[in-house]
Amino acid sequence: MSVQTQQAELPVPEQRAPEHRRKHRHISGWQIAAHVILIILLVLMVYPLFMAVWCSFKTTAEFNISKWYPTLPLTLDNIGFAVTELYVYIFNTVFVGGVGTLGMLVVSSLAAYAFSRMKFPFSDVLYAMVIALMMVPAIMTLVPSFMLYKQLIGTNNYLILILPIITGGSVFGVFLLRGFFSGISESIFEAARIDGASDLTCYFRIGIPLAMPILMTLAIMQLAGAWNDYIWPTIAVPTAVEKLTIAAAIKKEFLSANSANYPTLFAGYLVSAIPLVLLYLFANRFYVEGLSVAAVKF
Repeated sequence: MSVQTQQAELPVPEQRAPEHRRKHRHISGWQIAAHVILIILLVLMVYPLFMAVWCSFKTTAEFNISKWYPTLPLTLDNIGFAVTELYVYIFNTVFVGGVGTLGMLVVSSLAAYAFSRMKFPFSDVLYAMVIALMMVPAIMTLVPSFMLYKQLIGTNNYLILILPIITGGSVFGVFLLRGFFSGISESIFEAARIDGASDLTCYFRIGIPLAMPILMTLAIMQLAGAWNDYIWPTIAVPTAVEKLTIAAAIKKEFLSANSANYPTLFAGYLVSAIPLVLLYLFANRFYVEGLSVAAVKF
């Protein structure tokens, strides 16, 4: 008898399906209600965003027929019109936000380093005043700030758009960076001073490289704030519309007192949001890292 025949005659063990006892999880009525509420809230948040994007590709006639549900065909005419109308204001926002953010990082990092690593009279009092400024709502200082800047530098210029970014963002930057600089081991700075490093050298060679994640986080937050700012550009640049930033320019270009072309308005929102979305996609790692470092230090 061949080996193949013996193997064929061997009894095949009966395969039994494993018996698993499934534990049925009891779902209470409160859990069902909570999930239903969360789903409704999710729809209420996501659906308007979805329809705003979809309607930006609709014609005005299609939008008037179907405002709240997607239809075909779609068109790119609104996007092209929005890009043509808004590209100047996008460059304005990049310039104003970039220069203002850079100035804010310089001012806040220098002040935070001085508060944490240098001893000078009334340092604690001055830092307490900085922290107190964080408690004041920005809307309370809107009119006084406008009157002050109007007397010092006038209106309808880029400087009146840039300076509030530097001064307004520096308060939170000082608070965040001072905590970080204070958490750095003093032995690192002592070793640098033994080698002849000055305070400014320690700031540039030790403080700034270690604080880079937090600086990137502050930069992203400040750029996003400048990009979305509507009130200040509207009152600070009342007549020089060519200097407006993107949020205020959308109202000027696509909204009037009596009517609005909503498909082009939604297209303007979409075009204005693309640079900010790209910024978050490329800088998300630095943003999360900066928040993690700040949380550990505090």
